[in-house]
Amino acid sequence: MNNESGIFLVNKPLNITSNDLIQKIKKKFNIKKIGHAGTLDPIATGLMVVLTNQATKISNYLLKADKVYVVEMKLFQKTDSGDITGKVIETQEFKKIAKKDVETLAQKYNGYIYDQYPPIYSAIKVNGKKLYEYARNDQEVKIEPRKVTINECEVIDFNQKNATIKLKVNCSKGTYIRSFVQDFAKELDCISTVSSLERVASGNFNLDQAKTIEKIEESDLITMYDGLIQNNHTLIEYHKSRDIIQGRAITLTGRSDKVIFIIDDKKNVIAIYKWVAKDLYTCQRGLWDEDFEASLTEAERDF
Repeated sequence: MNNESGIFLVNKPLNITSNDLIQKIKKKFNIKKIGHAGTLDPIATGLMVVLTNQATKISNYLLKADKVYVVEMKLFQKTDSGDITGKVIETQEFKKIAKKDVETLAQKYNGYIYDQYPPIYSAIKVNGKKLYEYARNDQEVKIEPRKVTINECEVIDFNQKNATIKLKVNCSKGTYIRSFVQDFAKELDCISTVSSLERVASGNFNLDQAKTIEKIEESDLITMYDGLIQNNHTLIEYHKSRDIIQGRAITLTGRSDKVIFIIDDKKNVIAIYKWVAKDLYTCQRGLWDEDFEASLTEAERDF
């Protein structure tokens, strides 16, 4: 299937990097080009959206989707990395926290928009260098906050004895759960770190659709068409495929979508177009493969 373009939904195991996972998939199916729509830390498990060949070009549109996580936070302990794989830098004495206070706080975060400071151990770049590079070199750096939205926050479990809280968090793109856990704990007047993390949804893709690296098969590849439809993107069939191949601007009367995906009569997603003026769309990126272009040339030879 080295030329097939589409989407694999993979259940990432614990203690491997996102890059390790996609390289295993690449090798298993002899894929030419591979990518993803959002990384997970080694400590994290759960849904990874893996993109093959031409589908790697739609990663930014899938990355923008909201994510859902189940996170367990360990109270009264803080690490440099924000999770239990890091070095403990602060501890607190155990104190009793009321379950009612935890549930009330979770309700506060439903639909909550706030400025979040990313963790120092993250890949965000400041002055051309990733934050974790500053951390590893023991260098100071000014971290700017980013506006994030917590759509929903639900308490799944509260264990007073083990000093753990398990939350289900639906959040916007760019939200750092490691930072969220610290912000949540701060409002309980304590410190915390992530003890486990699982991504259960990315956009409208869900973990129950995913398979492990060992069990996933070629037949599990989701077409770009089906993946985009599932995530409510706009797809338009355009009959003049030659215009698309040549990257021409097109007119779509009455459309107001900022971005559309062009498909042919066989539901192949062949291009991304962007609105520029009234009814006018310009080509942002071609998504066709060599086989499609070759068949088009033959079919339209007499045009």
